[in-house]
Amino acid sequence: MYFMLGNIAFEPVNLTDFNETHSADFAEHAVLKGKPKLQAMGEKLTDLSFAIRLHHKIGGVESRYQSLLSAKAKQEALALIWGAGKYKGNYVITDISSTTLFTDAKGNALAREMNISLREFVGNGQNSLLGAALNVGGKSLLGSILPQGLVNTLSTVKRAVSRAVEIYQQGKRAVDEVRNTVAVIRQLASEPASALAYLPSTLANLDSALGSFGDVVGMQSALAGVRDFLPVVSEFSRDVSAVYDDLQIMKQSFSRASADSEWNNWFTPADNALAEINERLDNSANSVAKMTAWIVLREDENVEILNDTNRT
Repeated sequence: MYFMLGNIAFEPVNLTDFNETHSADFAEHAVLKGKPKLQAMGEKLTDLSFAIRLHHKIGGVESRYQSLLSAKAKQEALALIWGAGKYKGNYVITDISSTTLFTDAKGNALAREMNISLREFVGNGQNSLLGAALNVGGKSLLGSILPQGLVNTLSTVKRAVSRAVEIYQQGKRAVDEVRNTVAVIRQLASEPASALAYLPSTLANLDSALGSFGDVVGMQSALAGVRDFLPVVSEFSRDVSAVYDDLQIMKQSFSRASADSEWNNWFTPADNALAEINERLDNSANSVAKMTAWIVLREDENVEILNDTNRT
């Protein structure tokens, strides 16, 4: 994941342009002689803008587009999270423009170019998407997620969840490379000899993805202790296991490829497995968002949890 806005993940392959504007506000006072005097009034809200390209081969086009439109219409603040869990604050969507590049025969958009503008949200983020996970108190997720007896193991649990998310993101990046190469191979169905030339790099990226997702699958026992208090971990684990199984199917299918093998015997099963992987990764975005939001609980908030009299 390059960054996540609310529960909508954007990968490096999606992002084509990114701009930040940081401004300060000054009051200008006229004087009888000479130049006006300036008085510092404080900082303005940060504005962010970025351009992305959504393509059906690298994620859900319509689902992410509709999620963005819905968030803009509701005017709700969205948590902006970078990389493996750096919380940048809450932002609202102020503007969305979209160009449909091409559609299928039924008019469904298969690729969009979008420009999105965000403005920093300062205030109570409790009602924002993921706000419950980023606020502390008796009625918040973080304030009630662990029973008193488990508070002493909070740091250990956080490290396990953080590590799982980090490895998951590494695996997703490897899947992105696989997806891009498979898209090229798909175009070479009539030239199988040329398609086979891409298999070594595809298999190498598959091994990388299998290694990462296999490591997360191997962390199931480490994550088991938090499942009762962070239920989304169970859903995350199921999705990761399913992705791992489909990656194995892809590797087995590609390993059968040869100059004499039929296209449908090796590429089609792998391509179908990739479609399942794409769907699983889309479904897991919300789980990863909640886990990431939980990870970014600050140390001073840990103290608040310990002192919270509303905790059960």
